[in-house]
Amino acid sequence: MKQYGDTIVDYVADIAEDEFEASTYYKADSVALYTSLPITALVGAILAWALPGQLAMWSLLVLCVPGLSSAAAALWMRNYVPRPVSSLRKMPRGLLVVYFGLVAVWLAIIIVTGAYNPEGEFSGAGTIGAIVGAVIGMLVFGALARKISERRRAKDRARLDATSDD
Repeated sequence: MKQYGDTIVDYVADIAEDEFEASTYYKADSVALYTSLPITALVGAILAWALPGQLAMWSLLVLCVPGLSSAAAALWMRNYVPRPVSSLRKMPRGLLVVYFGLVAVWLAIIIVTGAYNPEGEFSGAGTIGAIVGAVIGMLVFGALARKISERRRAKDRARLDATSDD
């Protein structure tokens, strides 16, 4: 991943006329990544609505795009600097509201259409289970994400310090 990432960074540096342009291109890529989140949720919701029955579950595949892109960026970045500590508190509120709103609509479509149900129809008990599971999952994620992120950053820092001492 390091070599691939270095190749991409070199490409962007080569097409820029100066360091300011290159820096602006890198910042624009950050804007693109965070813009892709609500777009991904919107496309997922549209696919969940358009695909019949259990086929609507295939709409979850759109999560691979920002997920794998972010993972690739993190794997490359950790070769040079510690990964940053994730913080939902610092993320722009508008982005969070739009993203989580679209994700809620997406999940509601999956629940209402019965896509998660093997019989392919709406189920009251299944709906309650899906909602409770989603809420518990979000709470656990919210409670653990920052701690996991801080632990990863500390490991990255220790690894980078050990390699710089050599």
